[in-house]
Amino acid sequence: MENVIIVFADYQTTIKDNEEFIELVKACDMNIEKTFQQSLKTIQLKTYIGKGKCLEIKDYIVEHPCDAILFNQILSPLQIRNLETILQTPILDRTDLILEIFEKRASSPVARLQIESAKLKKILPRLIGSNTQLGRQSASGKNKGSGEKQLELDRRRIKSRIHEVDRELKKVEAQRQTQRKARCQSKLPLVSLVGYTNAGKSTIMNQLLRHSNHTNDKLVLEKDMLFATLDTSVRQIQLPYGHSFLLSDTVGFVNHLPHELIQAFHSTLEEVKYADLLLQIVDASDLEKENHIQVTNETLKKIGASNIPMITIYNKCDQSDYTYPKSASNHIYISAKDDVSITFLLETITNQLFQTQYHATLCIPYEDGAFYSNLIQSCQILQCKYDNEGYCIEANLNEELYQKYKKYITHLIYK
Repeated sequence: MENVIIVFADYQTTIKDNEEFIELVKACDMNIEKTFQQSLKTIQLKTYIGKGKCLEIKDYIVEHPCDAILFNQILSPLQIRNLETILQTPILDRTDLILEIFEKRASSPVARLQIESAKLKKILPRLIGSNTQLGRQSASGKNKGSGEKQLELDRRRIKSRIHEVDRELKKVEAQRQTQRKARCQSKLPLVSLVGYTNAGKSTIMNQLLRHSNHTNDKLVLEKDMLFATLDTSVRQIQLPYGHSFLLSDTVGFVNHLPHELIQAFHSTLEEVKYADLLLQIVDASDLEKENHIQVTNETLKKIGASNIPMITIYNKCDQSDYTYPKSASNHIYISAKDDVSITFLLETITNQLFQTQYHATLCIPYEDGAFYSNLIQSCQILQCKYDNEGYCIEANLNEELYQKYKKYITHLIYK
């Protein structure tokens, strides 16, 4: 475990921001040896914190060396370089820390590529002028020093790798688009779980999978830690009366989610844009839940998913004073550990997705083949048989299709 020093450079931050940063450090399996704090009215262009604070930290690490110094802010490449020169210790800012966590959590090839892309794009600006202790170009440009050559080699190598990784990610995006087309053709609605990290999204997904009689190999990783899940998982949930929907889990959001990560995980987060319904999971026991809801809404806006219908689910009500299970407008209160709550959640999802749908059996004569062709392209077909009378179909119909095909309905099972 790495021994680290934390610097709380309090500029437009709150105590809760600092507490969250400590949780991020713990999630990265780092041991906090010492913390320094400085309240700033303005930030220093060269070092972010003041000169006096830099000297105080320097004096401390002479007697107590550490593996890294962590800042709870996002620093510029210049600030990181200057701080490392003064303190002679690796400097990690908030973005670096989250990238470290993601790198440790990444298990799939796609997640590892996404993390590598984000890290390389973060490293590249720091190379500018980083080899100043080595040789430089002469004024005439004829004799190049070793430092300038090495710097250019490093930059070219990183840029080349970024292009390679981005090409691989574009291939992944093409595969995802093919999968989306297949899902659209299935006519199954897509429900996406979103929310702040560690709010219980994976736990809820697994409980819904168990209620849908999925085997254990279909369950997703479920652990009490920040960013336990990085990869998007999509599963089909079976409901009564022949209804079913696709459920997807997403990477958890966090305050000030680094821009590099939003870019790198664009294809993963973009899955949310195609959802028919969002389930925003909120930890009801967390005192910062309102702030977490705001962070989630802001992230959804960034990825263009703010206009999708959404139900806010207050989870972990067993650890709070909320009564559960219950609903109020588009908010519901549950505990993922409670079977009654999960049944209540499924009923809520069913009403939201299928409140205007009819589960019906139809018989379409062979001479009306055009109606049959249009129907199978317009709704979810559960079963189709052929007999002497025509096409015998069991399907879920919305209000428009119900009115259009009413004359062919032989049995209305459920509305």
